[in-house]
Amino acid sequence: MVYKFYLLILIYSGLLLPDCIMAQKVQLSEVILINGSSFKKQADSEVLRSFYAKEVAPIWSARVKGSHLYLLKADRGVEKDQFLLACTFDDVKARNKNLAQGSPFNDKTFSRLGSLPSTPSRFLTDPDKYTDYSLIGRSELGSLPEVEILGIHYIQVSPDMAEIFEKFVREQLHPKVAGLLPDMGLYYYKGVSGENSGSYITIFAISTIEAREKFWPTGGAETAEVKKAFEPLGDLAEKLETYLVKGSFLLPESGGAAAYFESLRWTDFVLVE
Repeated sequence: MVYKFYLLILIYSGLLLPDCIMAQKVQLSEVILINGSSFKKQADSEVLRSFYAKEVAPIWSARVKGSHLYLLKADRGVEKDQFLLACTFDDVKARNKNLAQGSPFNDKTFSRLGSLPSTPSRFLTDPDKYTDYSLIGRSELGSLPEVEILGIHYIQVSPDMAEIFEKFVREQLHPKVAGLLPDMGLYYYKGVSGENSGSYITIFAISTIEAREKFWPTGGAETAEVKKAFEPLGDLAEKLETYLVKGSFLLPESGGAAAYFESLRWTDFVLVE
């Protein structure tokens, strides 16, 4: 009880922010900005982890209203072992009010947070590189989940199909896959500015690492649970194929339950705490 009493004093006095002591997850949002820069090879991973996850993230959440900054690390996929910075905003209005345009990952943006022990340019080869992604049909979706894993699938939509693809996502895809399972949903985003403007990603939003093991266990085949979830979506998957560039997605011959939904280029990024 004494410990809890002093903890409350620290919180209310501003000496300790609640984000520092709570188990944090990524709050999926309408707007997500992703850094497009690689991290410098000589950057110490523990210093990087301390700077972004322990020092910057809580300050960012407190001072940039309607926004959060996250450090993630890939444990599966084409970018395995690479770090990723993601900045979310509750909506486009919050993004424009707090950041306008440009990268949230550069020294100029971080200088607004006050005195910090380091700068992004110490870790990133190009802090100005970013892509601003917007959730397709956000107004037609309900509440968005908090998750530990962002499984980012870099889907390739045929350029001449972009407009009707987005209509398909709003009207048919999201109503079925956004709440696919209690621990996992699929969310489609469009790049609206930055390096990959005009591109699309699917985020497999998975609640925890333990939940992912129920679907795609480490070193093992996908489970009956994930097969059962995707099985009713066969017709929808075939429609999805018509919008995608051939050779860019998982085919049914692979035996994968999420054929067509999975891109051949993908990475699972796990929140670093």
